[in-house]
Amino acid sequence: MKFAQQFQEALERDDYPQEWIDSAISYKKLKKCIKRVQQELLILGLDTDTLNTLWQHVGTGSAQGGGDDEPRLVHYSLEGNEKISFTPKLTIAIDPKDGSPMDAWLSPETKRVLRRLAQSSKASMTQSESRTGGMGDERDDQDSAAQDSSATDSDHASNDGGQQVATIEVPLTSDSEFFQILRRELTDLDQLEDGERKDLQSEIATLGNGLRELKSSKSKRSKEEVEAWRKIFELYIDAEVFLSSHEKDAGVRDAGRATRQFHSFTKSLATLKEVLRLGKGSSSALERFMHVNVNLLRLMKFQEINRTALTKIMKKFDKRTALHARLAVSKSLNNAPFMAQDLARVASFTMSEELLNIIPQLNDYLCPICFNLSYKPVRLRCNHIFCIRCLIVMQREEQDHCPLCRENVVLEATSSKVQV
Repeated sequence: MKFAQQFQEALERDDYPQEWIDSAISYKKLKKCIKRVQQELLILGLDTDTLNTLWQHVGTGSAQGGGDDEPRLVHYSLEGNEKISFTPKLTIAIDPKDGSPMDAWLSPETKRVLRRLAQSSKASMTQSESRTGGMGDERDDQDSAAQDSSATDSDHASNDGGQQVATIEVPLTSDSEFFQILRRELTDLDQLEDGERKDLQSEIATLGNGLRELKSSKSKRSKEEVEAWRKIFELYIDAEVFLSSHEKDAGVRDAGRATRQFHSFTKSLATLKEVLRLGKGSSSALERFMHVNVNLLRLMKFQEINRTALTKIMKKFDKRTALHARLAVSKSLNNAPFMAQDLARVASFTMSEELLNIIPQLNDYLCPICFNLSYKPVRLRCNHIFCIRCLIVMQREEQDHCPLCRENVVLEATSSKVQV
C-alpha cells in the first residue's frame, strides 16, 4: 500500500477532530507539486541524471567543503524570512565571458538553455572568484552572450591564477509553491499543537488544585482518598507511560509504546478500583486524569504520522528532482515547533510537577543510602536528600561525594539543612 493511502487511512481511522485533519500535511497535493517541479527542470534540460552528475562534482570539488567565497557548480538554498515565507534558490556557475555553464559534463542542449537564461533580462547574476583552475575543459563556444557590467568589469584572472566566474539563478515557480505550501501547513500544525498543549496543561492544573484541596482537608474520608490516590499514582509511575528509566529502552517512548504502557496501567487500575474507596469528587477527577492521558497519546500519534509524512515527501522530492532539498531545508523545517518539541517529555514533567508531587510516594521518604524512612532528612546543595545519620557517618569518614550525583557537597552539610 502506498504511503499516501496509508496516511489518509490513519487520519480517518484514529478519529481525529476535523480541525486536526485539516491541519495535517497535504501529502497528495505536495506530490502533484513535485511533478510540476520535475517538468520545469526538464524544460531547462536539468533532468535528474544531469543534476546528480553536477552534485557528484560538487562533492569531489572545493565547493562542497570550501569557503563561502569559492564558486559552486550548483548550489541550492533557501532565502527569506523563515517565520513568514522563504524562497528556494537554485544557482549554477557560468563563464561571464559567454554565459556558458562552468561544467564540461552538461549536455549541449542544457548548456544552450542556460546560456539563453543568462542572456535574459530576468537573469540574476552574482560575481565570485575561483581559487582553483577551471572547472571544465570543454566550452560550447556558440552564441556568445552579452553579460551584466558587474561581470564584464571584473573579467580578469585573479592574482593567484584563478578564474572569474558568475552564477545564474534558475527560476523554479513550482519549487517555491511546494515549500510555501509546506511552510503554511507546518505553521498550522504549530498553532494546533500550541492550543492543544495549553488545554492539557489547564486540565492538569485543575486536577492539581483539586488534589491539593483534598490533601489539606482534615477529615478521615479525605485521608482515605489521599491514600487511594497514592496507590493510583504508584501504579502510574511504575507503568512509565511516557518515559522509561530502564537501561535497555531508557528515554522518551514513541506513541505506540506509550499507548501499550497506558493500557497496562488501565488494567492494573481496574483491579485496584475494586478495593479503592473514592468519593464522587475523586471519581470525577480520576476520569479527568485518564482523559488527559488519552488526549495526549492521541496528539503524540498525530504528531508522529505528520513527521513521517514530512520525511517521506522530502525524500520523494529529492529522488524525483535531484535538488538535494533536504540538506538545504532540514534545519528550517525540522526545527519547526510541531516537529521538534518532545510532547512526551513535556507532558511527563508537567504531570510530575502539577500532580504526582502533590501526593508523594513512600519511596520519596526513603534515604537512598540506608533505604529506611529518612530520620531528619537533609537536603544537600545538589538537591538530593539523605537522612542525617547517614550523612554524619559519611562526614566522619571524610566522604565528600554525593552518592547519587558525585558532587562535592557532603562535608558542607549542616543541621540547618534539615527538612521540616
